[in-house]
Amino acid sequence: MDDRKEYWWVRYEAAIQPAEVGFVGGIPVSFRFIGTAGSIPAASAELIERLPAPPVPLFPPQEAPPQPRKPEKSGSWLWFIGIIVLILIAQFSGRLFDMLK
Repeated sequence: MDDRKEYWWVRYEAAIQPAEVGFVGGIPVSFRFIGTAGSIPAASAELIERLPAPPVPLFPPQEAPPQPRKPEKSGSWLWFIGIIVLILIAQFSGRLFDMLK
């Protein structure tokens, strides 16, 4: 059995709209109007004309903006403490060498 979906103009309750029609073995079994949820049995509708290609959205789907990367914090305290130690060494290095003599 060949299961496929095609897009057709469909007459349903005196309205003609584009719909996605589900075929099983070449026989239409259900249809769903474009942009709606749920399907309707094909026996209650009339197929008018096949659409040449699947419909495309008017606005292309937008890509999600990339997530901002959080800075790595694993070494930030180590850098902070290292800089404080270097400042202390630079401040007191003269006094330390004087005390060692």
